[in-house]
Amino acid sequence: MRSSGYVLLLAFIFGVLLAEWPGIPYVWLAGGCLLAAAIPWFWRTGPRAEVWIAAGLVGFAATLYFLFRVPQPTAMDVSRYAGNEVTVRGTVVETPTLNREQNVRFVFETRAIFTEEQPQTVSGKLYVTVPILQGTGLTPGQELSISGYLYDPPAPRNPGGFDFRAYLAKKGIFAGLKGDSIDWNTATATSGWGWWQLRQRIVRTQVERLGVPEGTLLSAMVLGRRAVDLPYDVRDRFVRVGLAHALAASGFHVSLILGAVLGVGRNLGDRSKFFLGSATLLLYVGLVGFQPSVLRAALMGLAGLLGLATRRRVNPVGALLVAATLLLLVNPLWIRDLGFQLSFLATLGLVVTVPPLVKRLDWLPPVVSPLLAVPVAAIVWTLPLQLYTFGQMPVYSVVVNVVTTPFLALVTLGGFVSGLAALVFPPAGSFIAWGLTYPIRGLLQIVEFFSMLPKTAIAVDKISVLQVAILYGILGMVWWISSREKPKFPKFAGFFSLCLAAMAIVVVPAVGEKANLRRVTVLATREQPSMVLQQGWKTMLVHGGDEDNTRYAVLPFLRSEGVNQLEMVVAMSDGEGWDLLGEMLPETGVYGLEGGEFEEFENIRVEKFEMKSVLSQSGMLRLSGGGETWAILGDATREEQERLLASGELSAVSVVCFWGRSLDVRLLEVLNPSIAILASDINDAAKAKFEEMGVSVFRLDVDGAIQWTPNREFEPVLEGSIDRF
Repeated sequence: MRSSGYVLLLAFIFGVLLAEWPGIPYVWLAGGCLLAAAIPWFWRTGPRAEVWIAAGLVGFAATLYFLFRVPQPTAMDVSRYAGNEVTVRGTVVETPTLNREQNVRFVFETRAIFTEEQPQTVSGKLYVTVPILQGTGLTPGQELSISGYLYDPPAPRNPGGFDFRAYLAKKGIFAGLKGDSIDWNTATATSGWGWWQLRQRIVRTQVERLGVPEGTLLSAMVLGRRAVDLPYDVRDRFVRVGLAHALAASGFHVSLILGAVLGVGRNLGDRSKFFLGSATLLLYVGLVGFQPSVLRAALMGLAGLLGLATRRRVNPVGALLVAATLLLLVNPLWIRDLGFQLSFLATLGLVVTVPPLVKRLDWLPPVVSPLLAVPVAAIVWTLPLQLYTFGQMPVYSVVVNVVTTPFLALVTLGGFVSGLAALVFPPAGSFIAWGLTYPIRGLLQIVEFFSMLPKTAIAVDKISVLQVAILYGILGMVWWISSREKPKFPKFAGFFSLCLAAMAIVVVPAVGEKANLRRVTVLATREQPSMVLQQGWKTMLVHGGDEDNTRYAVLPFLRSEGVNQLEMVVAMSDGEGWDLLGEMLPETGVYGLEGGEFEEFENIRVEKFEMKSVLSQSGMLRLSGGGETWAILGDATREEQERLLASGELSAVSVVCFWGRSLDVRLLEVLNPSIAILASDINDAAKAKFEEMGVSVFRLDVDGAIQWTPNREFEPVLEGSIDRF
């Protein structure tokens, strides 16, 4: 492929990628003209001026195309009825699966809605969850009626939290339904044929002989985790050790299966190999579903097959860019899919980094050097995106991938053969799956071993878009240096300098920000408090221990802040959420709970923050720091509030935090706060008292998490102001 082709393909890809930046269409037009005038002066052998003008037009068109394809709710969209108890009728769109709460979830295409008024014709899709007993037996294509509460998907209320609303919007879904019941009497059976039936047959055959989790793991490694209900503890362990790609149908699976099929048919002619390989790709893509990462790998595999049939050498980088462009022409929204981004970057790393890396590892046995080079290249090229998205660096990923590669290859290929046999004669497929018992158990044991090691991932501060761009620019320069036969300076010196620059880009801004940090964050949680105190590199947690609050509020925030170890913890109550914090908990410095009961403690200090308990039976905390004094009441009941008033230990504070529903006005008179942070709505008497005292009120369920810093005082994470009462 000529350089002009690369320029146009990259212009389209970056046009889609940057489409949501304000004013970017005009930047493309102006940039194309400027490059057309400037580049020929510096790169005389490069693309001509008209190519750069065309690139600007392509980027401009790609931006408009992306914006045109962004889903928007129509005038008849079912989301207009959010906030009501409704009954909706429509069709199940995809195979139902289980969520963490063991409820059945699926996408539902609506046709009609029934409220207290007359039935209304609607359109649009819903994200539906129903109890497992109600959802058992659901299949794609069924038309039925579901009753439940229709809601607007929530936006993230805590820093680092999952944006469920944006996630659904990418899929063209603007409302969710918490279903209570399904009317099976009016449900119609699935008509016609679908790929899901083949997937279901494969999963049933493999699980029947192997059981759980071995059978579900085998099916997930062949068809992807979306096709099977793999236990979440197994899934979490694979993700923790850096093997998430093994459970997501991806280029690894496509290349492995295609290579094995072509190896079996090595004595066939080139055209026969082409048709055999194409049929394999079509079958596999149909089985796993039309996912971006699989389609990308299939297109590149098809390009390789075409090169084989025509006896032409295929440029892998050019094939990757063409595949990405074709996919984005079909659906430009895939550019926002993290799986697509990671798949593209990992493949680019394999294409440009593995060959020179294998040459540098020529002192290793020929079998070992590719096993080491492949995971290193994939991790290096995906790491900047991981730091931007998750703020975490994997520790054992390279070692785990090297050790498990033989197991992954054997189980994936064996599972594919088992699946093919299951489609023809299920007992044969079940027997082949049974033969993989010990490799699967060995893989599970390896993953469990590494997941139990300390520090499977190191949390760092999330990097900015600019840092991501610079890091990928450095990787591009490393590629350019390694590809030159006679560089103007030693390659080792170039590599070393660029590595130092990359480390400085990530580390220096984080160090400077941490050194001057002093902040209190009150996370938006229900019923139990969750507060994080940060002073420099030290972090203190006040937490109730609820599992959901820990999983969806505390852990995402701590990871986004690069916290690997807590300096001190105050446990307001017991709960299963403490197990999720794991290695972050300090060996000493845990206060509050003793034998399941809240125990009183004297002053504890983290740098300039000081905390003490007030009356052990109430669980109230008093926090001082930065010129502010806080009274943390938790979800104190009226009885506990009476004991506080009778204790005589209360004094005025500047901030009061309360997670309950009823607050004694006498308590407010004694505490006399100027700021109140409430988890939700409270009793009318307390609201009137707040208004009378001129107290500024923040509602966690409305404003989201509240942060205090010395310079900016108190501010909500969410923008805008809403009537809190």
